[in-house]
Amino acid sequence: MTAAEDAPRTEGPACVCWPEPRGGGGVRERREAAPDTVRALRRQVRSWLDAAEVDEETAESILLVVDEAVTNAVEHACPDWDCSVELVAGPRACGGGVAVLVADDGVWQPRGDPGFRGRGIDLIGRLARRSTIETGDDGTTVRMCWPAGSDD
Repeated sequence: MTAAEDAPRTEGPACVCWPEPRGGGGVRERREAAPDTVRALRRQVRSWLDAAEVDEETAESILLVVDEAVTNAVEHACPDWDCSVELVAGPRACGGGVAVLVADDGVWQPRGDPGFRGRGIDLIGRLARRSTIETGDDGTTVRMCWPAGSDD
């Protein structure tokens, strides 16, 4: 079984829309996959969401899933070697709303017994209106979208 076949499915429809941070504000940052990266990227996204006046419920969902996706990259994709995590967040290129991409250049790790942890992927699937996880030899990319209003 390849890494791509091991990748979990998220709930709901796939996110096929890219974030467009240029011109409309947003965040585009690549950092070393290290524990302090989680906090730094969360702060950047929070600042952008506040400035963009994203509604509170959507903003809280975005912050939580960004935290989960970046933490997954740091803890699971890159535990024993150097790699990076990239975050791109901004207005959706294909319509209103917000899109977020979190990518790493590590290696996909299949889920084990979660015990008291391991529910981040489920959380992403439930809180993002659309989400997709793509894995391959070059790393993992998590795409998440929150279309504006009822626009799906």
